[in-house]
Amino acid sequence: MIPPVHRRLRLSGLAAELRADDIGGSGFTLYIGGEQQSHVFTGDPRSLRFDYLRRIANLADLLAPAGAPLRVLHLGGGALTLARYIAATRPGSPQTVIEFEADLLDLVTEVAPLPEGIDLGVIIDDARAGLDRASESAPFDLIVADVYLGSATPAHLASVEFYRELVALLGDAGVLAVNVADDRDLPVARAAAASLAEVFPLVLVAGAQALTEDLDEGNAVLFASRWAGLVSLAAALQAAGPHPSGLVGTERLTAFIGDARAVHDIAPDARG
Repeated sequence: MIPPVHRRLRLSGLAAELRADDIGGSGFTLYIGGEQQSHVFTGDPRSLRFDYLRRIANLADLLAPAGAPLRVLHLGGGALTLARYIAATRPGSPQTVIEFEADLLDLVTEVAPLPEGIDLGVIIDDARAGLDRASESAPFDLIVADVYLGSATPAHLASVEFYRELVALLGDAGVLAVNVADDRDLPVARAAAASLAEVFPLVLVAGAQALTEDLDEGNAVLFASRWAGLVSLAAALQAAGPHPSGLVGTERLTAFIGDARAVHDIAPDARG
């Protein structure tokens, strides 16, 4: 078996590690700061092990006819799992990734090389600061926000103001997908839903049924859009799994948010 490969990320100081699957094959799990961040099968990029990645991939499958290219922006590189998936299922898709840690991308592409022919532009920058450069490739059909520093998303990448910058980069039928890993009662995911609802008229929350129904811990995937057609995809998204699959639609969003408050760069009561 291939031994784990380690790299100290110079900007964050966190340790990154790619571990080959114990059972062999072409699978690798990415750890950053000791936390599992992503998984990739280099020999079969259509196969996705992590549930949250599968839910985002399900959306990508529904956004256009099978095989049609999508223009995609990835905020956070991880193992470039979704970029590989979209390249395999929708050849010729122009994709852009903004990644803060150049060392991470070097590690990933060294151990798990990208497939031939992938159209992937790379911007090394903070996910928000790099939007100006990414805008040169806009509008996007899909923006995936999956940015973590250790076990948390930096506050400036989870605010109403940040989401307003993202909505400006989406096409008329474009969708933003946000991955939120959260504890029981989902305080972070519910606040993210409240923040997105201030910017987008349509917000869905996908996850395991225990998460969407009982606010159990796990990964919530929030889909947000100005496109009315997102609502028509809700049933298909839930049916696509992974199962048991749950989904919070527009009619339940207010109840899901509950007492959570939207996140702002500057708290509204602190503004002059």
